Amino acid sequence: MHLQNNRFKHFSYCLRFGGVLILTALIAGLGGILLHAFLDLIEYLVFGHGETSTTQVVSTKQFILIVLAGIISAILWYFLQRKNRQIISVKSQMQAENPASKMPKLWIHLTNIFLQVASVGAGSPIGKEGAPRELGALGAGRVSDYLKITLQDRKLAIACGASAGLAAVYQVPVASIFFAFETLGLGISVLNLISVSVTTILASIVAGVVISDAPLYETAQVTLDVKTALLAMFLVLLISPIAQLFRRLTQKAQAQKTTDHNVLWRLPLTFLLLASLSLIFPEILGNGGALAQGVFDGMTVQYAAVIVVVKAFVVLLTLKNGAYGGTLTPSFSMGAVLGFLGAVLCSQIFPTISLASAMLIGSSVFLAITMNAPLTAVGLVVSFTGQKLQALPVLLIAVALAIVIKKLIEYIERKIYVNPYRSQTRRNRR
Repeated sequence: MHLQNNRFKHFSYCLRFGGVLILTALIAGLGGILLHAFLDLIEYLVFGHGETSTTQVVSTKQFILIVLAGIISAILWYFLQRKNRQIISVKSQMQAENPASKMPKLWIHLTNIFLQVASVGAGSPIGKEGAPRELGALGAGRVSDYLKITLQDRKLAIACGASAGLAAVYQVPVASIFFAFETLGLGISVLNLISVSVTTILASIVAGVVISDAPLYETAQVTLDVKTALLAMFLVLLISPIAQLFRRLTQKAQAQKTTDHNVLWRLPLTFLLLASLSLIFPEILGNGGALAQGVFDGMTVQYAAVIVVVKAFVVLLTLKNGAYGGTLTPSFSMGAVLGFLGAVLCSQIFPTISLASAMLIGSSVFLAITMNAPLTAVGLVVSFTGQKLQALPVLLIAVALAIVIKKLIEYIERKIYVNPYRSQTRRNRR
């Protein structure tokens, strides 16, 4: 009788845990549809069209609306974080020792999620991918608490929810599975792999009813030959240090994010600067789609060299001065521009190299380092651009070399910044 009770309890728990995963996938999928529609609505209100990769000249009305969006965003983010209120990240929720210690307040986080999307829709230069991830994680945490699963399984469900949100909005289930393990630090096990796969694929299917799984960008296929392999090695050496610097600056900007009353003037001024720069460089607006497609379609070397710096600058400034969001699609676009510039340098030696290959290698390398997730980066680039299997060898080798260079840079940084401190400490002790 006692054995039967234990089996029943075990079976009952498995049903509850399975229910958590299915409900999490449904929340992420339906939430992805809602956020997608909301983004389209904001873009129609501000720019007169839905999400697009084409570049258009910024009108006076749009200029005013971009600045107004900065003012409204600043006011809302200020009130969301008053009186010791916190916006808790997905990783912080996963690291909580008990659910109550890192329990996101529902209204605060839902407002923040929709505000992120609205901000990007109104021209903010950062990525929109943070919002669906946070919505999926928020739903997973609430469902986990309602169905009373263990803390360990709750952490797994939150990771599944975040990955499912990413899969739903961008229709990238495979890349999202890698994301859970590489970026969120989920341990590799059969249970974890099955759980993440079920939620991401189901969320992608649900959202796919509305959100198209067609490639986001129109570009040629990556070529597989000796010249492309040599080009990849050159681009890795060129782009990896730049990507690592951008990663460091992004981490610093987010760590020092303005959350007090200063956001009320810093963020509006940032959007004013953004709107002003967009009169010359309209591709900097939004999460990077227009910039990426612009370089795929053709861009002068001088324009590309300037705009990649401008885009990086406004992304860092926006994150530092109070906005919330991601750097996935900005990194993709900046990597493509750097790949194009690198190919131009190599064209003196290899005049027939593929520019498309160079740009996609650049995107993969830049993403791999900024996300610290090589497999996720390759999965995203392949999905975003509709690449075939022939692209995988070149892209995988490129990101593998990029991660090696990243580790080498970090090792040198530790030697430079840590050892002098230790030496000084020893001298002081003497």
